[in-house]
Amino acid sequence: MRLILPRRTVKARGLRFQMACDNWITHYRWRSYNTKEPETLDWIDGFYPDGVLFDVGANIGLYTLYAARRHPAMRIAAFEPEYSNLHLLRDNVIENGLGEQVKTFALALGRTHGVSYLHIQDLHPGAALHTVSNDVLEKTETDRPVIAREGIVQMPADLFCEETGLRPSYMKIDVDGGETRVLEGARRTLASDLFRSLLIEMSDHETDRLRCAALLEQAGLRRVWHDPGGATRNEIWDRA
Repeated sequence: MRLILPRRTVKARGLRFQMACDNWITHYRWRSYNTKEPETLDWIDGFYPDGVLFDVGANIGLYTLYAARRHPAMRIAAFEPEYSNLHLLRDNVIENGLGEQVKTFALALGRTHGVSYLHIQDLHPGAALHTVSNDVLEKTETDRPVIAREGIVQMPADLFCEETGLRPSYMKIDVDGGETRVLEGARRTLASDLFRSLLIEMSDHETDRLRCAALLEQAGLRRVWHDPGGATRNEIWDRA
């Protein structure tokens, strides 16, 4: 397997872990690890060590792996509906010996519960910018041509928490346009006193950003960090 699937060592802030690196996207994610989203690493560094993290849109596990290494007592649920990303996510978790700490879930968190479709804009493992929709789309929500569709299951975070008993204290949302749907399905989860902090990559569209902000404020959260220069759309919201 190691001969078939080349791997690289990530070195970040005194931590080390292995990551699959077999195409230009995964190579870019490895090479830019320490510079692409330093605010995400800062956010994870500040966790209470025994919390529960939901990594929504985990891709191949970039920040799942870091959080698990930084906080060995933390439990992590990593959600990734795209099958090639899920495959590498699972392998990255197993290869780093994190199978007991990290549980991977082959589903999308959203507003409704049932079968849906993931509209794919790039078939390379590690790719992003896909869109979940029950409708047949020609372009993703990030305006990229759809080249394939996968049948998936989606469910609200509130229902997932009821069925599994897992209750997050932290949540990272990176779903490339589906942020509003994830938040609408997580109203009780976000409003819980157990929930502490959210990092969310906001939409490009102002209407969606305002809707997300309203949902977060209704849940009793307040924005504590964003980049006024606009270099990143990530925002951090904490319990008010």
